[in-house]
Amino acid sequence: ALAAGLERPGDAVTSLGSTLVCKLLSSRPLFDAEYGIYSHHIFGNWLAGGASNVGGAVLRRYFPDDELTSLSRQINPDRSLCLRYYPLPEKGERFPFNDPAMQPRLTPVPKDRVRFLQGLLESIARVERTAYRRLQELGCGYPTRVFTSGGGAQNDVWSTMRQRMLTCPVLPAKHVQAAYGAATIALKSLSG
Repeated sequence: ALAAGLERPGDAVTSLGSTLVCKLLSSRPLFDAEYGIYSHHIFGNWLAGGASNVGGAVLRRYFPDDELTSLSRQINPDRSLCLRYYPLPEKGERFPFNDPAMQPRLTPVPKDRVRFLQGLLESIARVERTAYRRLQELGCGYPTRVFTSGGGAQNDVWSTMRQRMLTCPVLPAKHVQAAYGAATIALKSLSG
């Protein structure tokens, strides 16, 4: 999170890897097992959030990397398809709903693979929005900007969709190596 560029409460980071991880810098901690939310103390603030089981693992099940890239270029990110998927790779969700029995929802599958991909990307973005709204409902505020790391951060079309849904700037992480964050912690601890 520090490597991403978080500086003040309201800054958030989403990791778009095989799963979706959403963290929001807040002035207060938040712990809620009902929703799979936990917090880490960091330099006088708190990093609150959780990890969803939706994410790139589902995309890789249906699309090889080269196809994902070429099909993404054909998507109009300003037009929503409203396919209401909940793209879990298997049964069970952790955040923003902690439901071990939750089933994936991946139908209907359009014949057009561009539309199917768009529906999956939109649905993951919708889960991200729900995650940040859950944090807001529980008192952490809503992101003023979201930094993005992970493989999904490379997809500009998806970033545009996410920005539209989140209604705040979506930016690439400033640094992607976790070692940068560790070095920042070490430097701050030395400088007091």
